[in-house]
Amino acid sequence: MSLKSDFLAVAFGILLILITFGDAHISGNIGNLDTIFGFYWWPKLDVFYPLATIAVFLLYGKTKGGLKINILSTVTFSLFLVASTLVSIDDITAVLGFSSLARYFSGDASISYWNVVLWVYPVFAYFTFLIFGATNQE
Repeated sequence: MSLKSDFLAVAFGILLILITFGDAHISGNIGNLDTIFGFYWWPKLDVFYPLATIAVFLLYGKTKGGLKINILSTVTFSLFLVASTLVSIDDITAVLGFSSLARYFSGDASISYWNVVLWVYPVFAYFTFLIFGATNQE
């Protein structure tokens, strides 16, 4: 492994933590890393973290041997995008202005949804990240 891919792997791990614990869906005491730089940056980080995660995901594949378009890499990337959408759905609906959906995904009614997503997303994203890198290796 090169130093560049090692750095990208660490950056991806940090972004996974920031996304997973970005909001306090399950407990008021755990989360809200979106406000790590203050409330002014909160909406901007809700957009930045997922986009940065996608960029790092693709860059990692590129450093492993270039981005190859084949069925495995395409499916892996698509599954990662679905998982990213599921974990960021509350932020996506808020940014797009769907306030009723944003309230649903941020409210108490969605606790069971977040219990599943916040456990599944980091593990799933990690494995798709590694598989994507392997599919692009030379």
